[in-house]
Amino acid sequence: MELNLMRLITEKHEDNQDMALITVISSGQGSGSMMAVGKDGEILWGSVGSKAIDYQAAEEAKIALKRGLCRNVQIAAESGRMEIFINALCSQDTLLIAGAGNVARHVYRYACILGYKVCIFDNRAEMLTWERFPEARELMLGDIAEKIASYNITTDTSIVIASHNHEFDQDILRAVITSPARYIGMLGNKRRLAAMFDYMRNMGISEEQIANVRAPIGLDLGGRKTAEIALAIIAEIQAVKYGRKVGLVS
Repeated sequence: MELNLMRLITEKHEDNQDMALITVISSGQGSGSMMAVGKDGEILWGSVGSKAIDYQAAEEAKIALKRGLCRNVQIAAESGRMEIFINALCSQDTLLIAGAGNVARHVYRYACILGYKVCIFDNRAEMLTWERFPEARELMLGDIAEKIASYNITTDTSIVIASHNHEFDQDILRAVITSPARYIGMLGNKRRLAAMFDYMRNMGISEEQIANVRAPIGLDLGGRKTAEIALAIIAEIQAVKYGRKVGLVS
């Protein structure tokens, strides 16, 4: 694999951007040609044939990236059928969990099953351990609001705020409410949340930004056990990810 292609793959990975790597498996003109395609079908590097063939391959790559699948595909070529392999290099959604309590632990477990890159923040060393969160990508110990404010939050990031006894929730929300995060949700009762939103308004936070915070958190699935609450939270995160209009927990 050529150096500039390797550099391109590395850059896309570091920027958490999707791309597809297409390799010709068989054709009338041999195999081994490669092409890199962006998430919108733009050709980033290389070629697998003529412009018409490249276009067909790029369109198939868009489908593979949308579905998050690696697949073999046959496309039409001047010399007959061409078989290509599309390696979908998809970005990984990130979930930041502010707090390492029992609800957070269950949310983490569901998120890992769904393939999220999970980072957990807490100020309690005895709770924030690799034994409790062995599949987490990162464990961030210290001032939660300070640590999460310095994290690289993107539109592929979801945030769950559930600090111990809600002690740091206000500061954490203040740190992330203006971020581009796709989802921000908070645990807490309605009275506490209303007071917190009043504080945000007094701090100059817009009504639009406040309305983006999911609170109370989670879908109304009816459960009240810790694992059930976590399931409702993950379900809401997924609904927001896929643009579904859903109600909140009552």
